[in-house]
Amino acid sequence: MIYADLVFTDGKILSSSCEARPEVKDDFNPALAVTGEVISAVGSPEEIAHFISPQTEVIDLEGRVALPGFIDGHTHFIHLGLGENFIVNLSGCACREEVLAQLADIIRERGKGEWIIGQGWDESHWPDGKYLSRKELDRIGPHNPIAAIRIDGHLISANTVALRNVKDHYPKTEFDPQTGILREQAAWDLLQQIEPDQTTLVAAVDAACRIAVSCGVTSIHDMAVSASQFRAYQSAKRNGSLTVRTLLYFRLEEMRHIIETGMETGFGDHWLRCGGIGEIFTDGSIGAQNAALDAPYCGSAERGRLNFTSAEIVKALREAEQAGLQTAIHAIGEQAITAVLAAHAAAQTSRKLRHRIEHLELILPEQIEKMAQLNLVASMQPNFAGVWSGPGKMYEKSLGGERDRRIDPHHAVIRAGVPLIFGSDCMPFSPLYGVHWAVNAPHPDQRLTVKEAIAAYTEQGAHSSFEEGVKGELSPGKLADIIVLTRDPYYCSNEISAIEVDLTCIGGKIVYQREDGDQRQR
Repeated sequence: MIYADLVFTDGKILSSSCEARPEVKDDFNPALAVTGEVISAVGSPEEIAHFISPQTEVIDLEGRVALPGFIDGHTHFIHLGLGENFIVNLSGCACREEVLAQLADIIRERGKGEWIIGQGWDESHWPDGKYLSRKELDRIGPHNPIAAIRIDGHLISANTVALRNVKDHYPKTEFDPQTGILREQAAWDLLQQIEPDQTTLVAAVDAACRIAVSCGVTSIHDMAVSASQFRAYQSAKRNGSLTVRTLLYFRLEEMRHIIETGMETGFGDHWLRCGGIGEIFTDGSIGAQNAALDAPYCGSAERGRLNFTSAEIVKALREAEQAGLQTAIHAIGEQAITAVLAAHAAAQTSRKLRHRIEHLELILPEQIEKMAQLNLVASMQPNFAGVWSGPGKMYEKSLGGERDRRIDPHHAVIRAGVPLIFGSDCMPFSPLYGVHWAVNAPHPDQRLTVKEAIAAYTEQGAHSSFEEGVKGELSPGKLADIIVLTRDPYYCSNEISAIEVDLTCIGGKIVYQREDGDQRQR
């Protein structure tokens, strides 16, 4: 008899054998056993009792729900961690005055001449709805270079000192020196000049992992990974601070180097592995008003633009396909989605690599059907519907009511048989927030059942990375990546965002526990 190292009992264990959800709310197994890194048994307390020895740690769930660990299928993970030790987090600012005051405080703290990078501001929630400007940043920091990154990462407001590092060869759509606004390549080129050193990047991995486990996230897919970030991940793995399972999608600029090493999708182990090439940005964002749409933005003649020609997208797909690399292509507007679908058809990409399209905010019904035909995976962010969709919010203001009502159509994607995975894009980094808005979205075609939303954040994420055999479900033989919640999302479906994570277990080890409202790391 092989005894368990860890047993959860007297709970609601959502395992793959529970097929009647959500219609039968009590279709849970009450107990689960873990031996080593894997789940050894799921069943009744009497069945699991046979696995208990004097050395077994037994956790009484007292009726609480245990789920598979969340898989966040779209993050910028190191940037999340940098918000703890390098980047100024502006996401909590309710108005521009708060943003400017917070940046001014950091300038006084760090001193004259130091770079100040802020991220997370969102003018769509401000009374005037206007971007930060160069003049405003000049006023608070005339002697410090300042780059303030909008929440979506597609637009930066910079001051005069920072703009001295920007070459004036970008189109007006990407760089306006008068306002200090940079978009897409102009913005990313500036950020590459000020990427922190390796020590800071490794510390950011550690910080991001601590945030992740407190949110019940046991695996992440990190997008647009640079060579220096890859080195940081390897260092973190060696020193033991990489405590969340990490799948890496490398920047398009790194593809030639990845191919030369012979690295393919799936290379690595359960802690650090290659996902492929992504996020390939074919367009921008709705908030930056450079997502490539079929019709203009409200109050404007602009409809965004593609960042690549069709031939360039096809070339990238063919090279990745030949090298055995999955792709994750960013496409938000209808025009961008059309271009990506046409490129997949022209490149004749294979079904076996499970290529992905990211975001798909304005996908049309006929485009969903085309995705199904091409066997592509939809990677979407349900939190976007909560933050920006609905009356008076950004989508309606920028796109009008008709487009807002059909944006983020998660239900239509599932109905068409397209595999759907969820990720946060770190806006905010919280699967429970995402599940809440997938279930409680403003418009009918956005809404999923609790079961469907949780599946998109667990088993579907595992399937997209070819790991469905080892994680994503609580069943025997799978990795013991388990989370315990304070409340049952099936019974409080309109309050899911208020649920907290009580415990996170990765590979049979408890790495986080909430204790009397306080976090406790192990």
